[in-house]
Amino acid sequence: MTRGGDALLSLALLGALVAASLPLLRVLAGGLWVATSLFVVCSILAVGVVLRRLRAPAIVTTIVELVVAVALVTLFFFSGSAVLGIIPTPATFAELPTIAAAASQQIVEGIAPVAVERPLAALVVSAVAALAILLDHTVVTARMPLLATVALVAVWLIPALAVPARTDVAAFVVLAVSALLLIRAETRSRERATLHLAADSVSDHPEDAGAPTRRSGAAAAVTATVAVAAILAAVVITPELPRPAPRAGVGTGPATTINANLELGDDLRRPVEVEVLSTRTNAPTMPYLRAATLSQFDGDVWEPDRGDTVPLSPEALGPVTAGPDIRVTEYLTTVTIDQLNSPWLPIPGPAVRVDDLAGSWEAMPANRTVVAADAATPGQEYLTTTHVVRPTLEQIQAAGTTTEGLSDALTALPDDMPDIIAETASEITADATNDYDRLAALQRWFRSAAFSYSLDAPVSDGFDGSGVDAIADFLDERAGYCVHFASAFAVMARTLGMPSRIVIGYLPGTLTGESVDDQSVATVSSSQLHAWPEVNFAGIGWVQFEPTNSLGAPQTYTRSTQPVPADGGQDVTEETAPEEAAPLAPEDAPTPTPTASAPTGTAAGESPVAVALPYAGVVVGVIVLLLIPALVGAFRRRLQLAAAGRGDVLAAWRFVRESARDIGEAVPASESPRALGARLAAYAGVPEDRVESLVGAVERASFGRDTDRVGRAPGRAAASDARAIRAALLASVSAPRRTTAVLLPRAVFTA
Repeated sequence: MTRGGDALLSLALLGALVAASLPLLRVLAGGLWVATSLFVVCSILAVGVVLRRLRAPAIVTTIVELVVAVALVTLFFFSGSAVLGIIPTPATFAELPTIAAAASQQIVEGIAPVAVERPLAALVVSAVAALAILLDHTVVTARMPLLATVALVAVWLIPALAVPARTDVAAFVVLAVSALLLIRAETRSRERATLHLAADSVSDHPEDAGAPTRRSGAAAAVTATVAVAAILAAVVITPELPRPAPRAGVGTGPATTINANLELGDDLRRPVEVEVLSTRTNAPTMPYLRAATLSQFDGDVWEPDRGDTVPLSPEALGPVTAGPDIRVTEYLTTVTIDQLNSPWLPIPGPAVRVDDLAGSWEAMPANRTVVAADAATPGQEYLTTTHVVRPTLEQIQAAGTTTEGLSDALTALPDDMPDIIAETASEITADATNDYDRLAALQRWFRSAAFSYSLDAPVSDGFDGSGVDAIADFLDERAGYCVHFASAFAVMARTLGMPSRIVIGYLPGTLTGESVDDQSVATVSSSQLHAWPEVNFAGIGWVQFEPTNSLGAPQTYTRSTQPVPADGGQDVTEETAPEEAAPLAPEDAPTPTPTASAPTGTAAGESPVAVALPYAGVVVGVIVLLLIPALVGAFRRRLQLAAAGRGDVLAAWRFVRESARDIGEAVPASESPRALGARLAAYAGVPEDRVESLVGAVERASFGRDTDRVGRAPGRAAASDARAIRAALLASVSAPRRTTAVLLPRAVFTA
C-alpha cells in the first residue's frame, strides 16, 4: 500500500460506519453514547493507521486496537473498579453479568426510541468498537471492502427489524454512497501500488500505459455493481421475503409476544395463528386481558408506563376505591399461558391480587399491571381476583371525567396537530351534555358503518402508524385496525379535555364449549392481540371503551330503575376487604355468554404446503444470497475465457491469477508471469506443459513487437490452458479449501 493509502481507507471506513449506524437513532434515543461511540471508533482507526505506518504486523495491529477499545470502554463505563481508570480488574468483570442483564431488560421492556442508560450504553459502545476493529481488519488488512459492506448493511437493517417501517430512502442513499466510496478508496490504493510497480514496464511500452488504470477501473466498476446489487438485495428483497409463521403444537415453545409500542400489525397479520392462553371465570362474560398501559403521547408514539414497581404480594396492587353508592363486584379468573413469552402478564382488570405465580414478579399499582422481575410467562397458571366498579348509567353520566391526582401526561397533546382531529371530535359530540355521553357518541361513531376494520388500510407508513398524522389519515380513510381506533379515540378524548390512555392486551377469547369446575373455558389466540382506550372518571376510575369496529363488546350500564341482575359475582362491602373476600362457590358461577372476538385464521385447516411455504421462501432466499458470490465469480471467469477465445491472452492469465488466489495462493502484483507459473507448476497434478505454454503466450503478448502473433488461435489455446490449470489447482487442495474457492471467490470481494 502506498503512503497515505491506509489513512484514506480508514477515513472512508469511518464514513461508512457512521452512515450505517445513523438509522440506529430510530431504535435508540440520542445522547452522550453517540459522541462516546464516535470517539472510540476514531481512536481505534487512528491507532490502526499509525501502526501500519510503522509497518507493524497485522495481528499486532488488531491486538493493539482491541486493547485500546477495552481501555476506552473501561474508562467511560467501569473506571470506578479499574486500575488507573482504564485497566479492568476482577471487580470490573464481576459487573459484566449485571450490566448485560440490565441492558437486556432495557431492550425487552423499552419502546423505540429506547432511552440509553449506562448498561445499554456500555453494550452499544462495546458492540460498535468490536465492529470497528473487525471492519478495519477486513477492509485495510484483508482488502475485502465488499465483505465489509455486507456487514454494514446488516447494521443498517437493525432498525428495520426492530421498528418495522418503510425504507428510509435518505439513509439508504447515504449508506450506498459511503459503501461505494469505501470500495473506490480501496481501489485507488491498489491503482497507486500497481502503477508504481509497473512504472519501469510502462516506460518501455508506452502503448500499455493506460492498461493498469483501465483494468483497475473495470474491476472497480464490477465491484461497485456487485456492491449495489448486494445492498439492494438486503434492503429491498429481504424485507419482502415471507416470514416464518409461529407453529402451534406440543413442544414448539413460545411462539408470540406482546409488543408494547403499538406496532401490532405484524403480529395480527401472521399467516398462521397460535393459541397463546386460555381463561375460565365466574364473571358473566369472559374478560378482556390487560398487559401494558401507554399514557405518554408526544404526537408520534405512545410510550408504555414506567411507574414505580413493588414486589408482587397479595396487597401490592391495592384496593379498588369507588364513590358512595357505586357497586363493586368481585370476580375470579384463572389464566393458563401456553405459547406466549412476554415480560407483561395478561390479567383481567381491575385486578386486586394475583396468586399462584411461579418466579419473581413485580406489581405496578398505578395502572394495576404485573411485570416479570426474574420469571417467564410460558407454562404459568394463576388465579386473579378483580374488583369491577359497576356504576349505573345515571352515576357515570353524573360523575364526569377528572384529572385530579393524575399526571399532566394523561392530557398532553402536541402543538402541531392536524385540525381534523379536534374538529371531528367536537362535531361528533356536539349534541352530548356530559362527558360519558360524549365518549359514547365517539364510540358509536367509530363502530358504525362509517368505519371498517382492516389490517391493510393505507395509513401512515403503510398502515402501522399511531401518531397524529396517522390519525388524520385514518379519519380520512375510515379503515384500520385496533391501533388506529384506540389511538384516534384517546387523542380525540384529550382534545375534549379528558384524561385518556391506551391499554394493550387481548380480547376476551372464544368459548371452547368445555368447562372446568362449572366454569366455561375460552381460548385466546395470537390474532386477538388488541388495543383499547380508557378514560378516567371521578369516583369510578379508569373506564374501558371499545371503539374498534366489529371487535369486542362495549360496556353497558343499567339504569338505576332497573333491577340488578344476579351474575355470580360477590359485591365488595366495607365488611369484606379485598384481601379477605371469600371465594365464590362453584355452584354460584353462571355460564359465561359468548363475546365477540377477533377474526380468526385458518390454522386448523391450513394444508402442509401452505404452512411450509413461508419457511421454504426464507430457505430459498438464503440459498440465493449465499450463492451470489459463486455466481458472480463464475460469470466473471466466463467473460475472461470468452475474451481469451477472441485473442486476449492476458484475460486467460488473469483467469489463472484469480484461480490461484481462490485457493489461498499469494499473488503479488509485482510478480512476473514466469515466477508465478513456476510456483503453480509445483502443485501436484498441475500440467507443467500447460503452464509453460500459457506463460510463453502471455510474455509474447506483453513484450512481443510482432502483434500478428497474437490472434484467435493462440487465444483459444490460452483459454484451454487456463481451464486445465484451474481444474488442476482445485484438485490439488483439500475439499474445504476447494469449496471455499468455488463459493467465495476472492476476486468478487476485492477490487
